[in-house]
This record gives sequence, C-alpha cells and structure tokens, in this order.
Amino acid sequence: MMFNRQNSLWMGDLDPYMDENFVKQAFSAMGESPLGVKIITHRITGGSAGYCFVELADEASVDRCVQRLNGKLVPGSNPL
Repeated sequence: MMFNRQNSLWMGDLDPYMDENFVKQAFSAMGESPLGVKIITHRITGGSAGYCFVELADEASVDRCVQRLNGKLVPGSNPL
C-alpha cells in the first residue's frame, strides 16, 4: 500500500500489543476513519519497531488527530 505523505501521520511509542486493528479502533474512537495503518517492523526480529504511519482522508483529519493525540495516551491503551 502506498501512503500519501501529506495525509499520513507518524505514531510512536507503540506497545507490542498495539497492532493495526488496535490503531484503527483508537482512531475510530476519536471519530476518524483511517484509510490505512502501516506498523513498521524490526528488520531482524520481525516484531514491531514501536512506531507506525496512519493514513487519513485529508490534511484536516491529520491536523485534528495531531491536536488530540500529540503527547497524550492513545484511546483504549493500557499503560503499565
């Protein structure tokens, strides 16, 4: 899947249980509809590298999500 950079945002500090479905559900809980989620994997272990890219419908959606999430806990997350 090719991501449109202008409509995508970087999301870091992902816990191992945070997969594509989790990220999609978190954005849906905020009223957004992600077009795609790409979890970046560690090239040696194959596990999550701890970050992903989320593609949204437009730049306005990206801006809303940055305002809501930047520096905050992800909806539905289970911090230790």
